[in-house]
Amino acid sequence: MDFVILDLEWNSSYSKKSKGFMSEIIEFGAIKFNENFEELGTFSMLVAPQVSKKLTGKVKELTNISNEELAKGGATYTSVLSKFKKFLGNDILMTWGTCDILAIMENTNYYEKNDRIDFISQYCDLQVYCAEVLGVYNVGRQLGLAPAAELIGINPTDYVAHRALQDSMLSMRIFKTLYYPDKLPKYLETAEHLHYRLTFKPYYITDINNPRVNKSEFNFNCGTCGTPLVPLEEWTARNRGFTNILMCPQCNLKMTGKVKFKINYNGISIKKKLIPLIEEESEGETSNEV
Repeated sequence: MDFVILDLEWNSSYSKKSKGFMSEIIEFGAIKFNENFEELGTFSMLVAPQVSKKLTGKVKELTNISNEELAKGGATYTSVLSKFKKFLGNDILMTWGTCDILAIMENTNYYEKNDRIDFISQYCDLQVYCAEVLGVYNVGRQLGLAPAAELIGINPTDYVAHRALQDSMLSMRIFKTLYYPDKLPKYLETAEHLHYRLTFKPYYITDINNPRVNKSEFNFNCGTCGTPLVPLEEWTARNRGFTNILMCPQCNLKMTGKVKFKINYNGISIKKKLIPLIEEESEGETSNEV
């Protein structure tokens, strides 16, 4: 089993054609190695930007890449991607987070009208893998490359930050420290699944008759005495969820119950909330958003 860790650098470019900003890739950097972490080759190429000929000041400062360097030494995006595909072959592709994959999809779609990533045999989000192995995984907060290195005693300044090949080398060193052959298979996915996951648009169910609406989720207990609350109306769709006025028969208190069913690529998430019903609100329509 061989691995390829890819890192990209990109420029925030405004496209007149698509009428919006895009992450225009300006550099590919990758390292290939086997299970013994023996280096099998490296890949490093600059990409001559076509959407925006000038780099932003921030990108120039971070990468130390100049407009002149890209103009003279950069190849077209499609040619660089084609060469990278040959370099990757059927090996397992890894990136630190999925931003680089999304950038490839965006750039490929811009130039080839196709965002498919079928050239990937198997993929692993190295950021998620390392964060979970370290026990610091947080859905709302991603683990950065440099902080991950510091957590395991690697000095990230040993590598040139924000240069694609150097960042891929640092990622490899982190992975080497945290590599557990028995744990890795859980994090591998096919290109088809990866594409589906990255392009899936979450949505809320607003039809109460949808078979995925579990009616038992409309049951609430009083936060004061624990008695089951009694619905005073029919559950109605409102603000991407369902709302009802509920009453505690013991405390004689009225509350607004809110339930939201959100469909994500990997299942359904449910959010429930009770809001004390203010007297004047009980006379009109409750419009609070969860």
